[in-house]
Amino acid sequence: MLKGFTTGTTAAGAAKAAAMMLLTATPPPAVDVTIPSGHILTLNVKTAKYNDKKTVTVSIIKDAGSDPDVTNAIEIEATVCLNEVQQGVFISGGRGVGVVTKPGLQVPPGSHAINPVPISMITHSIREVIPNDGVNVAIAAIGGEDIAQLTFNPRLGILGGISIIGTKGIVEPMSVDAIRQTIKCEVDVSFEEDNGLNLYVAPGKIGEAALCRIFGAVRVIHMSNFVGFTLGYAKKKGVQHLIIGGHPGKLAKILMGYMDTHSKNSPQATNFVADFLSINGQFNTVEQIIELNQVEKFNYLAYKIAEKIVELFSFKSVAVYLFDMKKSLIGKGYV
Repeated sequence: MLKGFTTGTTAAGAAKAAAMMLLTATPPPAVDVTIPSGHILTLNVKTAKYNDKKTVTVSIIKDAGSDPDVTNAIEIEATVCLNEVQQGVFISGGRGVGVVTKPGLQVPPGSHAINPVPISMITHSIREVIPNDGVNVAIAAIGGEDIAQLTFNPRLGILGGISIIGTKGIVEPMSVDAIRQTIKCEVDVSFEEDNGLNLYVAPGKIGEAALCRIFGAVRVIHMSNFVGFTLGYAKKKGVQHLIIGGHPGKLAKILMGYMDTHSKNSPQATNFVADFLSINGQFNTVEQIIELNQVEKFNYLAYKIAEKIVELFSFKSVAVYLFDMKKSLIGKGYV
């Protein structure tokens, strides 16, 4: 499994290469970028051009390695010129880089979505080449407007393009850290939108759609299998009231004591649900148990899941909504 590099590293490399060309008039074929760990990555330059005598644009292709990242192979541009009025490195976003519209993220509303670590990496890369003078850097992402629709950016209120992100500078294949960072961003935005009162969470789209049918157009956090991480972060953030919805085959695992509900890290819940609800029979899936229409028993299951979450995370209140695969409500409980 091959590691890759982030959009932040790509932008830093393009900025450094543009600064080098600005000084030497010669485009470098490749450029070294120092990532937060102190390691150095070598990135190949794709295009380099003078826009005029004082402005250079260089692009580098992001390589996500073995990770199925939707931003893999996107072309990141950096346009660099000297700032003859002010010292410092001034970084802005261009086409294909999204604009933040909601509070709660690492970047304030109205700013381009270039996160703090990439800002630091770009600044460091520029200062390796131009130590003292003022420098303007504009980062663009070719095709970023379309690619952003395949990311979480629209859900987070980041409009018009992708984000320039990456806390480590490298992309781990199937990065768990990337998923967790996305969950944290969604919780942060939801917290600001609702003043920390209510948080709606679900394992995925089925739970989200079902909860929205009940509560309207609320923001529902996709926690995937990361139950413990999501609820723990929500509690630390200061969330008071939790509303959680999903299939009992997934949420019953919380009552079983599993905070990571991935099938590799937790057993199927079918036998547990049947035994817990005192329903006799041979079942291959929880959905088969649901078909028996034991609504009152699923209400009790929902209540016990809510009780377990309060016990573990100490929210002021927890409401659990259980849905079948058709998104029909089959049980609810509140503590």
